[in-house]
Amino acid sequence: MKLEEVLSEALKLVKPTKADESLLKNVVDKMKNILKEETSRVEGVLGISLEGSAAKNTWIKGREEADIFIHFDKNIPRDEMERKVIEIGFKAIERAGGKPRLMYADHPYVEGVINGVTVDVVACYDVEPLNWLSATDRTPYHTRYIIERLKPGQEDQVRLLKGFMTGCGVYGAEIKVRGFSGYLTELLVLNYGDFINVIKNAANWKPPIVIDLEGYYRSTKEVLEMFRNQPLIVIDPVDMGRNAASAVSLTKLSEFILASKMFISNPSLNFFKPQIEKPSIKDLRSLSAGRNFLYILFKLEVERPPDVLWGELKKSEEGVRRALERLGFKVYRSGSWTDETELCLLIFELDTLKLPNFTIHKGPPIHLNTVEDFVKKWSGKAIGPWIQGDRLYVLKKRDETDVVKLLKQELDFNRVAIAKGLAPLIRSAKIDHRVDRLIEYAADNPPMLSFINSFLKAKPPFIPD
Repeated sequence: MKLEEVLSEALKLVKPTKADESLLKNVVDKMKNILKEETSRVEGVLGISLEGSAAKNTWIKGREEADIFIHFDKNIPRDEMERKVIEIGFKAIERAGGKPRLMYADHPYVEGVINGVTVDVVACYDVEPLNWLSATDRTPYHTRYIIERLKPGQEDQVRLLKGFMTGCGVYGAEIKVRGFSGYLTELLVLNYGDFINVIKNAANWKPPIVIDLEGYYRSTKEVLEMFRNQPLIVIDPVDMGRNAASAVSLTKLSEFILASKMFISNPSLNFFKPQIEKPSIKDLRSLSAGRNFLYILFKLEVERPPDVLWGELKKSEEGVRRALERLGFKVYRSGSWTDETELCLLIFELDTLKLPNFTIHKGPPIHLNTVEDFVKKWSGKAIGPWIQGDRLYVLKKRDETDVVKLLKQELDFNRVAIAKGLAPLIRSAKIDHRVDRLIEYAADNPPMLSFINSFLKAKPPFIPD
């Protein structure tokens, strides 16, 4: 297919129909009316507004979402504002026929699904720019900025970019993804004009990348000094001290750059279609054959807000990884997965499941006074000591070599930096290296099986088999 044909077909995939728009509008109107009633007697509430992609008309088909903000007077204490928005949000979503769920980003909000539309009830302070009291205070200004500057037709260019990023697995600023937010996609389209120009420019990006739409800074050097060690820097037009791309990890940025290169070389509709595979048990066993894995599988006792849970999982994954490397194992790759309600999985691919029986232990240089103490300590307890160059060495026999047993010991002695909230669950978790058992366990759990398949394949979704 030619580029023009690909983009035309892609737009059909991502652009909501009139029926989709009507459904979203009805839910938004219903929720806004309920919230106005619920807040009419609440002291400190100054108004209700629709924010996000629904307000800017940049939402994509299949992601019907409405962010409804309750604006509070700046004199209301933070804890009181949070308590009130939770109480109001729960009541409003229940009245609308949804099941409310407490969520948490920078502060708590309430989420529910109403007639297929995900509704978030969020609190913010009604303040002037740069007088922010909470992270969400900028959002109404973000909405206004985009609405005032998007030209007719650019909404669909944003949709194409969101659809492309979704298909490539880089869309979403939440901890689970650490990719591109909706607001960031809108800023990129404003900066480059349309979808294809974003992709053409991204294909040639070399981090760190700096974009300053409003020209707040005098030079790229000044921006890089202000925002150190950030691979993509997009100055927030409503707050020059904020990087609107701060959530984007180097990995997700690199994936986007590679996907852009590949799309320019060979335009295809596949970039806009998230790969939903149904791997067979046989295929997964074949993929895992001859490789070494360690996994930690456990169940939650109390449901946590997804962002909190993903943060804990990522921290624990990194802590286990460091512990395995300290023990002497080489960790090729690692990953985390959860259904966000019950099951959690950490998985690691290793060079080996058993360490050598002996390990070399380096002693002091022979000119130090401690050399005799080293000789006395290890004589008869290890092979050696011998001198190589100007230093003493011994060969120590390991008490344990098995990766599962070694990790369990480290966990029991509290020598692994895992998230405090998950520590008891991980210590009592199923820790195993037999990945075929994990595959069998996940046989009736398609999302878990899909994650295992993705981990075993070890490549982003836009790279074909």
